[in-house]
Amino acid sequence: MAVIDPSHSSTRRGHSAVPNTQVLLIGLDSADRGLVDRWCDAGHLPAIAALRDRGVWANLSTPEAVGDDAVWASFATGVPPGRHGRFFWNTVDRGRYDWVMSRDRPPPVPPFWVALSDAGRRVAVIDVPKCPLTPNLHGRQLVDWLTHGRDYAKTQSDPPEWAEEVLRQFGGDATDVPTGEFLCAGTPLPEEKRPVFRHHMLDGIERKSRLATEVLAEGGWDLFLVVFKESHCAGHKFLGDDGAATPDLLEVYRAMDRAVGRLVEAAGEGCLSLVFSDLGMSTNETGEHFLDQALARLEPGMITWRQRLRRRLRWNATKDKRAGRLAFQWEHNEMSGAIRFNLHGREPSGLVRPGAEHEELRRRLTRELLALRDPDSGRPVVRAVIDTATAFPGEETGRLPDLLAEWERSGPLVGATSPALGVLRVGPHPYRPGNHVSGGFCIAAGPGIAARTERPDASLLDIAPTVARLLAVDLPGRNGRTIDAFVGIEEARPTVAQSP
Repeated sequence: MAVIDPSHSSTRRGHSAVPNTQVLLIGLDSADRGLVDRWCDAGHLPAIAALRDRGVWANLSTPEAVGDDAVWASFATGVPPGRHGRFFWNTVDRGRYDWVMSRDRPPPVPPFWVALSDAGRRVAVIDVPKCPLTPNLHGRQLVDWLTHGRDYAKTQSDPPEWAEEVLRQFGGDATDVPTGEFLCAGTPLPEEKRPVFRHHMLDGIERKSRLATEVLAEGGWDLFLVVFKESHCAGHKFLGDDGAATPDLLEVYRAMDRAVGRLVEAAGEGCLSLVFSDLGMSTNETGEHFLDQALARLEPGMITWRQRLRRRLRWNATKDKRAGRLAFQWEHNEMSGAIRFNLHGREPSGLVRPGAEHEELRRRLTRELLALRDPDSGRPVVRAVIDTATAFPGEETGRLPDLLAEWERSGPLVGATSPALGVLRVGPHPYRPGNHVSGGFCIAAGPGIAARTERPDASLLDIAPTVARLLAVDLPGRNGRTIDAFVGIEEARPTVAQSP
């Protein structure tokens, strides 16, 4: 079994009596597993290919139809969105139609490295997106340095002075700070900005790999975790309109591969290395830009006389236009449309009664959404409608949208038509050419892991209990299981407390 003795130390090449890093966990934010596999086979990514060929590649499922906020929060906590409550950079403020910043609401489940630290394991955590700073770790943490979709404009760290040292020695972010030139914004990249954006991507990879190499050289890390954002930003901007990877995107992936090789070597021969991605990327076809118009048009055919009466009585209770709606759109990543019901007892002027009335509206709206067709091609507009209470049960489900309309992405969506809707035509969307698809990967190689060609299916939620198992730490109350092939066992043996 590959469970690591935390008292183990070995000598790294060129150093004397410096303990190796035990587990090296490298995140490639939104690196598409299809591209990684293809470019490994083509010889473009030799470091990742070497890990793949001497270890195990697992396909990772991720929470369906949600973007990076929900997925990174699930990675860090080891629980699904219904338990951590984060699905976007903003979230529902209970009892209001307004929202609050997700960053201002601490996750109810702490990141898994807190349990490692509490058990005496020494941890280094660098730039995990959508993740708060955890003071007093047994080790160190850096947040919002070179991350996409950063929570705070200011880079923070524990110990506090480390952030200033990093900024002084390695510089700050050049593409993801809204107060500067926000090149990672949600709109297409102007053609004249492509060279400078590519330069910043490659430079960011180089700077982060230099920092990580320096910190690794200190030795004695039980867990060293670092995430690179550049596959995320480049995937949004450098995918072609037809979904094909451009030479610029390949160049970014090759730079990340060099960083992976550099860190694996710096971690030492006795280290167990895991490289993972949280999501993939594909052509950004979406109906995000017309969903709320479609909901408003569908509403007259679904509203009951009782709901009309409630609306008339409560119309002046709030100035928010959503108070008069049965359902409304909530801002979300373009991969799926987020829909919130105006539920009585939950929203300030709720029109929809919980129970049978709510369930009937949910069924009818689901049918109407699935009936929508693109007015030009006749293709379905919505591939699936996900009821979040069913998909993501938990104590924080009330902070999520009620429905997620997952867009059919085989071609452009310029509007919608159906017998109930009529024809709604709005034209192409205004967003970036590439966007997320669910599903990632994880490659593990190192002591006790036998090379294998078959690919086990696992979940992103499994990474936390797997790392905890490797470091002989209990991690109760999480939803994942150990990835057996990563810890040197072949049969499923739950090793952490499972949530109901």
